[in-house]
Amino acid sequence: MTLIRRLALGVALGMVCASATAVEPEYPLRPITLMVPTPPGGTTDTIARLLANKLSTAFGKPVVVENRPGGATTIAGQALLNQPADGYTMLLATFGTIANPYLMKAVPYTYRDFDPVSLVVNTPNVLIAGPAVAYDTLADLAAAAKAKPGAITFASTSNGGSPHLSGELFNRVAGVDMQHIPYPGSAPAMTALLGGHVAVMYDNLPSALSQIQAGTVKALAMTTSQRVPVLPDIPTFAEQGYPQYEVNAWFGLLAKKGTPPAILQRWHQEVSTALASADVQQRLATLGAITVGSSPAEFTAYLKAEDSKWAQAIKDAGITPE
Repeated sequence: MTLIRRLALGVALGMVCASATAVEPEYPLRPITLMVPTPPGGTTDTIARLLANKLSTAFGKPVVVENRPGGATTIAGQALLNQPADGYTMLLATFGTIANPYLMKAVPYTYRDFDPVSLVVNTPNVLIAGPAVAYDTLADLAAAAKAKPGAITFASTSNGGSPHLSGELFNRVAGVDMQHIPYPGSAPAMTALLGGHVAVMYDNLPSALSQIQAGTVKALAMTTSQRVPVLPDIPTFAEQGYPQYEVNAWFGLLAKKGTPPAILQRWHQEVSTALASADVQQRLATLGAITVGSSPAEFTAYLKAEDSKWAQAIKDAGITPE
């Protein structure tokens, strides 16, 4: 081998070694978008903004909340799927991510089209009655609904969300027929309830809590299996004669499928740290929310179990895609 060829080979090997040991640019290098599938002001938005404030500091780059309501939460999910799988766009997903494919004919994705990042929080749903109606207890409502099938309306924050299915599940277990009226978020649904346009409403507790505490609406029942510490006097559905009734709302982070595992793990670590901070814990506790902060693997298992549970529940309820 000639001297020139040896020198050329040495240079080439040096370049290969340098390439192999080169460090990838540290994530993130630019602002991150956190998609929210609901309008500003509701539970999902509140949780997203709490996280975004903490994560902006942790990542050293702004985490910008972008509200993309509509399509029963599918517009935000599709917006994420239209972005690269690079961790710079994330989705704060809701229960609708699981339920929508069983409730709508043209849902553009399922939860399997995403990489689970972390289950952030669980929250109860609550059944509330408007100020002008005569229902002071769940028994009052059930009796009125049985006396006038189809005459009583219930509001929810969207088609396919956990508030909607909370109402459909009560229809089935109580043998009543209350009519569902969906609204594009908690705030407009609450406005309709306060204005007397609907009789009752199912909502995530964090969104409804201030109205309940102010006495402008009446809380009739919690959807969870146990009472909630922030409202210890409000009984559950199970306590009021419906032992098989239980619904948990949840909020979790999803990335586009194919996002590098190291980025998913970084998000899990930073979310867990944020949820463990005293100010976030205190704020979420006052809303009646329960912090989780699961790993990607744990959240994947949770979504699989939720999918199985609600596919069967929707089938048993006789709900067909619209």
